[in-house]
Amino acid sequence: MSASRPAYELTHGPTCPPATEAPRSEGQNNRAQSALATSVVSSLDRSEKWAQWQQAEPRLVGFDSLEEALEGWRRRDNRCYQVVAGLTALGSRRGGDDDDAALAVAVLLEDGVNRVATTLTDVWETDDVNTTVWEEVKAAEPQLGSQAARYLLQRARQRLSRPAAGMVARVNTTSLDARAGTQDAPSEAGPDRDLLMAVPAVEDPVEDLTDLLTWATGVGVIGSEDVDLLLELLAEENGGLAREEAQRLVGERHGVAMRTIRRRRDRAAARLRDAAPRYLAEIA
Repeated sequence: MSASRPAYELTHGPTCPPATEAPRSEGQNNRAQSALATSVVSSLDRSEKWAQWQQAEPRLVGFDSLEEALEGWRRRDNRCYQVVAGLTALGSRRGGDDDDAALAVAVLLEDGVNRVATTLTDVWETDDVNTTVWEEVKAAEPQLGSQAARYLLQRARQRLSRPAAGMVARVNTTSLDARAGTQDAPSEAGPDRDLLMAVPAVEDPVEDLTDLLTWATGVGVIGSEDVDLLLELLAEENGGLAREEAQRLVGERHGVAMRTIRRRRDRAAARLRDAAPRYLAEIA
């Protein structure tokens, strides 16, 4: 996260995932994205952060707010390509490192995000593409220039199209809908958490993993059903399956989509990772 406090707070996932998950239509995805845009525009208006950005980044001067920039983008105003470039420079860790500016880029690129999500709908949702675009902004060079929008969307598409895409993220993040407060319930952690990263290095990692899971269940960090799922996934991976194939197989076994299994795994792994310092303190 950047040194300055962002306007949107990170939250953790719900304790119980849905038993089934119906695919979203493109219209539903567009409405969800519009809700995100509305929330971000409102928050930036309240914080007056856009005016601060204009002082630091002259490419934003032609628009008095993110809402005006959005309207310009929909009109295909060529100045908006420079706005995306300016916000990318502000959001990049090698630039202004402003998380809210990176979020504003994802909002400006909502049409492109929806197009990418539509082409990858079997395994990813709009929020996954949003998060990946946000991560690409954070990792980008601050001098992308007028091609920033195309570059960021292409990078997001390429990253999500790779085998095991998103399993090792370059920045630590969660759902952007949760960040903007557009969901009633806290959102699940994104797909960048790895269970084994929560386990401290010891002589016998398998024994330590067992101890961690036993402790985590006992203190209520995760439930027994989460432990069963994690162990089932690990067993399939240890048997030689790639991670996505293991998730697909386990999903079929449980009668749910692969992405539901992935989210349940990522939520449990995120909770274990967050609880690891407490676990280490108690066993020290």
